[in-house]
Amino acid sequence: MADLVTHLCTALLPGAFLRGRALGAVVLGTALPDLISRVPPLGLELVERLGVARVPDVVLLPWGIFHEPVALVPACALLALAFVRRDRLLAFAGLLGGCALHLGLDVLQDHHGHGYFLLAPCSLERYELGLIGSEATVSIALPLAFATFVTWSTVARRRQQRIFDGGDEGR
Repeated sequence: MADLVTHLCTALLPGAFLRGRALGAVVLGTALPDLISRVPPLGLELVERLGVARVPDVVLLPWGIFHEPVALVPACALLALAFVRRDRLLAFAGLLGGCALHLGLDVLQDHHGHGYFLLAPCSLERYELGLIGSEATVSIALPLAFATFVTWSTVARRRQQRIFDGGDEGR
């Protein structure tokens, strides 16, 4: 959960200073790799633990591809189709940008040699910088979420004050 909070804050914190319709797509994009690659296998494993059915590994393992650019690009394209026609290109770009933020943060981590296939299918080399541990975000998640909340609150209050004072009309 801490990792998801950190990923969301990487878009929301700077997003407080931006205006535009793409921010929602960028924020969704920062969570998308984990939502697609981790949530379905967790749900299937829960089904197995509850004794409903034995889930074969061949069903659990392929979801990891959605944590790589080669699968995220078409996933973003498909998800962008859920947006209204005039916003689809912007949504696609925002989703891709969010996924890039997500993978950029993940590449900083040390996954003990199990990095990411960032250039697949052109290269099957795994990439990771190993600058922080894979659980390093746990300790910063709460302070980062608080900083994000304070930043959004402050920026919103300033915008509201400018509108009230008549300095931000028509934007």
